[in-house]
Amino acid sequence: MSQIKKNMQEQESKTRLRESVKIRHYIMNLIYRHPNEKMLIPGSNELAAMFGVGRATVTRVLKNLVEEGFLEGHRGIGTFTKIQNFIPVLGEMPPLVGLLAGDGKYFYYPYQVWSLMANSGLALTRNGCNVRTLSLTGPDEESLFAEISHQYLDGLVAVDMGPERAELIRRLHEEAGLKVILQVNGDLDASTSGIDCFCFDFRKAGVEIGRRLIAEGRSKLHFIFLNPVTTFLLEGINSAYAAAGKKVDVTTYTWKGPEVFREISERLREDVPDALYAHGEHYRTIRKLLNESGIDPIGQCRLIAETHAIHSEYQGLCIEIPFEETGFAIGERIARHFRENQLPAEHRKIPLTVYLKGI
Repeated sequence: MSQIKKNMQEQESKTRLRESVKIRHYIMNLIYRHPNEKMLIPGSNELAAMFGVGRATVTRVLKNLVEEGFLEGHRGIGTFTKIQNFIPVLGEMPPLVGLLAGDGKYFYYPYQVWSLMANSGLALTRNGCNVRTLSLTGPDEESLFAEISHQYLDGLVAVDMGPERAELIRRLHEEAGLKVILQVNGDLDASTSGIDCFCFDFRKAGVEIGRRLIAEGRSKLHFIFLNPVTTFLLEGINSAYAAAGKKVDVTTYTWKGPEVFREISERLREDVPDALYAHGEHYRTIRKLLNESGIDPIGQCRLIAETHAIHSEYQGLCIEIPFEETGFAIGERIARHFRENQLPAEHRKIPLTVYLKGI
């Protein structure tokens, strides 16, 4: 089979999957919104026309839902939803909120993402909402908008997203009617977005790190890795040196695959830093490279790392990011949207804590 034909078949399979999920969500939404009723669903021809798919696709989805106990057929009448073990409040189901990480294609959730999602979900469920995580397949913003719109949600918590997704979130709020909160990696002006936004204040944390490095007389920093989030951290460090009339020699690295560690190792042997920032889950690998290069990570080179990435004995500067508290605050905020109409958009900059550990 040619590669072109194989790619076409894979794309057709993904398209069928997306359309099948849309039909499934449509049926599940009927069940959710009418928990104490048996609802007659449209016929297979009508469903096929509604979702622009072949009748065979509809038949397959309905067959699966019957086997799973969500639908039941009545000869000569039609197919009905079955009453589920859902718990309505005063005859209605609670608001349904989706939890979305990035673009919805995460294969696994690292600590910082899961902490935000889990604590948001905990706050939401404590406030009478129901939640579910979203897995998406769309390759572009328009596809993602369509997929999320077909989830039949009342609200959305989007975490680990960059400012480039702000327009998507705005559309979901204004066009799809979702109550939305966005936790942004980086910075976003809520006055221009019209949506709630929570940002971690990496720039201010960088200023504090810069001041501490200056006080220790350090002037050569290796920064691993530079990305849209850590850029703000480095900006803060540089501004602290500039404000003090000092200069800092910064060597930055960007993630370009595992081969970058060979580049870092070679540079460490040639150019020994007196301070080193290791981003997130890469800390343990960087610590290993320091040891192999014969660099003392305590007396010779000041380590800087986020506490959630430290899983062993550590001495150096710590950056404490309040993921749990922020996740809970996000959930509390969106639950408030369901209690109070027309809440103005809120932009929260969450402060980080910088402290010295083990020195």
